[in-house]
Amino acid sequence: MFMSRQPLSSLNYMSNYDLGGRRYDIPDMPDNMRRLTGPLFALIIVALVGLAVLSQVTVQVPSGNRGVLLTFGKVEDTILPEGLSFKMPFTQSVVFMNVQIQKAESVEATVTKDLQEVSTTVVVNFRLDSTRVNEIYKDLREDYVSRVIEPNIEESLKATTAFFRAEELITKRAEVKSTFDEILDERLSKFNIDVVTVSLTDFQFSKTFSDAIEAKVVAEQDALQAKNKLEQIRYEAQQLIIQAEAQKNATIARAQGDAQARIIEANATAEAIRRITEQMTDEYALYLWLNQWDGKLPVVYTGDGQSLIIDISQLTRTDDQGSP
Repeated sequence: MFMSRQPLSSLNYMSNYDLGGRRYDIPDMPDNMRRLTGPLFALIIVALVGLAVLSQVTVQVPSGNRGVLLTFGKVEDTILPEGLSFKMPFTQSVVFMNVQIQKAESVEATVTKDLQEVSTTVVVNFRLDSTRVNEIYKDLREDYVSRVIEPNIEESLKATTAFFRAEELITKRAEVKSTFDEILDERLSKFNIDVVTVSLTDFQFSKTFSDAIEAKVVAEQDALQAKNKLEQIRYEAQQLIIQAEAQKNATIARAQGDAQARIIEANATAEAIRRITEQMTDEYALYLWLNQWDGKLPVVYTGDGQSLIIDISQLTRTDDQGSP
């Protein structure tokens, strides 16, 4: 709708106004503009009311959260997921509960099995059960850290250290951590809170006990070093025994081999002699003797200084019957 232009003289002027000692003539609003003003204001009001109503019937749950729906303050069973959800305007409200992994950290003092005072820094990563956030809010509101987590961390740590001596908190750190994790998880599960990881760091003992632990560690290291030295000596002695045994076996083997060789050689010699003896005749014996003779006649010296020559022909002469 367009307003028709009217000459300035045709406009009705409102009453004169005196502003600061000067008079101004303010023209009256045209009729067509007056007709538009009412619907425009009504449209604006409707839009504002619509936005207000829309903000009351919708809710956007951030990522990593769940929405607890309240009707006049009463916790409903419905849990709103991430994203856009609807609710009753003006009668229902939504509380956001963080279901991401959260951290609780505290420094706790406790007593060990052998009555030694110790303090440590405890770090617990936990997460709310996303399917039970309405019950968590009903029981604890949003104060679950101060109302249940921190007190149960303290009690769980005391229950854990009661099983171990002071020195075992260091030497059996993995077992201590596992025990603490199990105790704390059992306690917090009653409140629909899941324990993700736990860390026990920076154990602090009294100076007297720390000095005693250091002295014990040094003594154990010295004992271990002596044990290793003894093992080295025992190993070296065993090696010498093995070497001596090997040398003995080798000597025995060589002696047995030499003896066996001599036996074989003697047997061979005996066998050769036996065979030669079986085949021996007087003529063959004389032949052998002559082969070894150097051609010199044997000389025998008597007691009076005279020499006696033996005629070899006497030895070789035979009679007609072939007897020597």
